[in-house]
Amino acid sequence: MSKDILVTIVSDDIYSQNWMCLLLVRDWRTRVIAEMTLQDDLAKALEQMLPQPDMLLVDLDTNQYWSRFSHQLNDLAQAEAQPKVVLIASYPNLRLLKKTDPSLFNGYLLKQEISTSLAWALTFASEGNFVLTPQAEEAFYREGIALPSNKMILRGKTFPGFTTRQEDIARLAIIFSIGRRDLADELKISDQWSYGMVSELYTRMGLDDIFSGDLDPYQHLQDDPVIRAHIEEIIHQLEDSKKARDVETLAFHLLTMPIIAS
Repeated sequence: MSKDILVTIVSDDIYSQNWMCLLLVRDWRTRVIAEMTLQDDLAKALEQMLPQPDMLLVDLDTNQYWSRFSHQLNDLAQAEAQPKVVLIASYPNLRLLKKTDPSLFNGYLLKQEISTSLAWALTFASEGNFVLTPQAEEAFYREGIALPSNKMILRGKTFPGFTTRQEDIARLAIIFSIGRRDLADELKISDQWSYGMVSELYTRMGLDDIFSGDLDPYQHLQDDPVIRAHIEEIIHQLEDSKKARDVETLAFHLLTMPIIAS
């Protein structure tokens, strides 16, 4: 497997920090190494941080420190090690981009649009793409801010073809990885039944056939070379292992793979 993408989360919202951290920790490719706030002196903190992060994921929903953050970004631009910066927010507000050099950023994501596909978006950004969600792209055009040619428009895609009940199970058991007993308590079913319901989801996703070699996993995936390379890498890492955690994590990657609009 390739080197982990080391991520520092910058957010003043504890709930948002936990949501982002959970999604990034569940992914094989991303690793959260620190959590900070917009009030912190980012340049100084990053200078002392070991290892150095590859990426800053900055939550803009608490906007009272935007002015301070814009100055800190300019300081980071002068630093020897410059992490990539991806912005995330609940709604598009490009005021910060108007106060700073847009080239300092590597993406702008809206939480509802990227949904559980956050780690995929950061992976694409780490490969040199400028990642956006559809409404963020519209805001750039509306505000007259030019987008780079390497833009990639992403929209979170989860639970394809599942019933509402199966979506609930997938969200709890696969996305948020709660234990089967806790799942049973949440759904008011027996422990044994909870295991069976998750196994049914794996079968529906074709994981048994993927492991046996009877199914080409790409017939259910977008024919995108980046996604293809990552899925091949993930399956190769599993080799002959079919441990429950490995199967669940592969299912997590398949379920959270975004739709690439452009």
